[in-house]
Amino acid sequence: MDSDLYEMIFKRKSFHLFANVGNDTISPEELKDIEDKFCTFIPLYDNIKVKMKIVKDNAACKRGQEYCLYLYSEKKENYLQNIGYIGEQLDLYLVSKNIGTLWFGIGKPEDNTYDGLDYVIMFAIRKINDGTKFRKDMFKSKRKPLDEIWSGESLGIEDITRFAPSACNSQPWYVESKDGKLTVSRYKKPGKRGIMPAAAVSYFNRIDIGIYLCILELCLDKNGYKYERELFSDDGGDKEFTKAAVYKIK
Repeated sequence: MDSDLYEMIFKRKSFHLFANVGNDTISPEELKDIEDKFCTFIPLYDNIKVKMKIVKDNAACKRGQEYCLYLYSEKKENYLQNIGYIGEQLDLYLVSKNIGTLWFGIGKPEDNTYDGLDYVIMFAIRKINDGTKFRKDMFKSKRKPLDEIWSGESLGIEDITRFAPSACNSQPWYVESKDGKLTVSRYKKPGKRGIMPAAAVSYFNRIDIGIYLCILELCLDKNGYKYERELFSDDGGDKEFTKAAVYKIK
């Protein structure tokens, strides 16, 4: 992945409403750059086709955005994690261009298919006129305590990985660090689902896991760790812990 994306972890924020962000607009040249850059992002799975569609107006998304970015995918094993992994690279890249973003899970597209691929999720985006309107102090963001998402040996990166975005700030990940291995699991607290509809929790939390793996790997790379990654299938079951990936630190 592009190592420059790491610094954007500290800057990005979710613009739940684009208010008081100025009147700057995303230029046609910037839109073309976004399309071109999307094709260069690294997937979790090379065999899953994905596409992005840029849409000017979406009546179902009233957040003050300029555009919506629809993400589409083949429905293959772990396609949701794959979209999360690619989408977070898109998220951080847009931030580097002073374009504000919002993962908009409740949005509905005009077309549920695009070039034979199925709609997964969208971003709402808008040009921000002042870079200081992004996150000033990431550590003031509300996140789970470290001991709720990480156990075992420290690699010096775990506190930063807490700030991966997730649906309804659910943070559905748990990492066990032991004997030079990181085991990442999708975690579902028994009997608790927050404000999301029950049927949506597994769907969005699998996207979240892909987002988390992207942030985790940017942190590993930034700190000079070399690793081998093994990915595991997640069919969306309702277990408390569902293994997503194991990283063997070299």
